[in-house]
Amino acid sequence: MNIVSKEDNRDPYDSFLMVPGPTVVDPRVRNVMSNNQMGHLSEEFTDDFNKLLVLSKQLFGTDTGSPFIITGSGTIAMEATVLSLLEQNNKGLILDTGYFAQRFGQMLDCYSIDSNTLSFNFGSHADPDVLKTELKKNKYDAVFITHVDTSSTVMNNIYELVKVVKDNNSLAIVDSVCGVGGCELNFDKLGADVVLTTSQKAIGSVPGAGLMMLSQNAIELLENRKSIIPSYYLNLKKWKAHMDNPKTYVATPAIQVMVALKTALEMIMEEGLENRWNRHKNVANAIHAGIESLGLDFVAEENYRAYTVTGFHVPSGTSIQTQSELKSRFNVEVANGFGEMKNNALRVGHMANIGPNEVGCFLTGLETILSEYDDTIKKGTVINAISQILK
Repeated sequence: MNIVSKEDNRDPYDSFLMVPGPTVVDPRVRNVMSNNQMGHLSEEFTDDFNKLLVLSKQLFGTDTGSPFIITGSGTIAMEATVLSLLEQNNKGLILDTGYFAQRFGQMLDCYSIDSNTLSFNFGSHADPDVLKTELKKNKYDAVFITHVDTSSTVMNNIYELVKVVKDNNSLAIVDSVCGVGGCELNFDKLGADVVLTTSQKAIGSVPGAGLMMLSQNAIELLENRKSIIPSYYLNLKKWKAHMDNPKTYVATPAIQVMVALKTALEMIMEEGLENRWNRHKNVANAIHAGIESLGLDFVAEENYRAYTVTGFHVPSGTSIQTQSELKSRFNVEVANGFGEMKNNALRVGHMANIGPNEVGCFLTGLETILSEYDDTIKKGTVINAISQILK
């Protein structure tokens, strides 16, 4: 395993980006962004966009879903879903397993849509039995579920949760911003009404595109809603006409972003979805084994730790220094902990193009830094822990 450090005279901007997103972009994706500009209604771009829509259905694992891809971000996808599918007389339930679940609540509040929240301890998964009990007591038009919350690094069992929601005849809306492309997800088998994601995380492209897959039930609800959607840009009714015929005009897209996304999805299909899911799981297992070998505790509970991002505790008060030294000495950029854990936890992203070299560099760098605080940590601890996982 080749471990690279700053002593190799690498460009300081060429660091191993291992934050929870955005992530490292392959040169093939970067290169297409430097091609000559195309017109947004040109035959070349509309052909590319039609191919992108087909690729997105393959990514989500659906024959029946309706894809939406708009310039923006994961937040754009979240808010467009809220605003287009719910009306002011509706009521939503949020399963709170971290900050990004809470963001759904903030959006519902913005549009005066009534909501309730089922809160779980930070680092704990959303319990299907608790959800089942709540849905027996109260009626909700939609339930909002986070697949992987990048704040708590919890990966929920969305198949169990969606089944409970659909058994109670509510809309199931899944935020898989940090899941799609890195964690197993098949839209048709899942049975959710909406699954949304973004371009710059496990898909491995640049920021700037929000992706949504809607069920036929969600499309019917969209088409038959009683009130006018109070937005131009976030109006999925307008975007549905564009997705059906990309030669129509709603707004000028970020052309290079869309072409880059198409290239990233082509690369995913070349790798194979199942191969990609297994690769992410393998990398995650190595990250988890290395962290555990250093005697560190995880933020997310066992069996619910994400395959794309990991949160872990470091000695109290050392997170900012450890984060800084990982970048300055080993060219590895990670994120600090979230909220109250800012000073005693770090989060490392390991999605898209992250492989054994980046994993080894991160873990040996972490081992070196922590050994300066704790002399019981011996050199080679993490390599011994991960050598059989990353063969």
